[in-house]
Amino acid sequence: MGKALICLLCCWLLAPPAMSAPSLAQLQAQAREGDPWAQLNLGAAYDHGLSGLAPDPVKAVHWYRQAAEQGLDKAQFNLAHCLATGHGVPQDYAEARLWMRRAAQQGMADAQFLMGVMLLAGLGGRSAVDEGRAWLQRAAMGGNADAIDYLKNLQ
Repeated sequence: MGKALICLLCCWLLAPPAMSAPSLAQLQAQAREGDPWAQLNLGAAYDHGLSGLAPDPVKAVHWYRQAAEQGLDKAQFNLAHCLATGHGVPQDYAEARLWMRRAAQQGMADAQFLMGVMLLAGLGGRSAVDEGRAWLQRAAMGGNADAIDYLKNLQ
């Protein structure tokens, strides 16, 4: 489970496809207007103290949640990470598991891996070995090296 926790500690700063980097003021305006990619990136800027912003995990979670609620898998993954680790919010494995599942269902291999780990470990709910293995297998088929290693260790 060590690799899973390391993966949970990783947040992503991703730009939307075919978009040049906006200024901070533009990013904030786009986020307020409801652009999920801007919300994700503003959350990451607060999370990591980028673009001249002081790190603020509470604001990071706010913007991740805004984008996650619009269905953006990367934001769902980041929100799940924050909930699982208690970064900017009280730790809540049950809610983390819900958001991780949403990202995993969209085909995100890293989320599929962590969904499998959460299910096997019973984080956020009952342990579900068969479903956990199935998520790990999906992640492995998607090229997630951690899932491949984890599956080898389960056998």
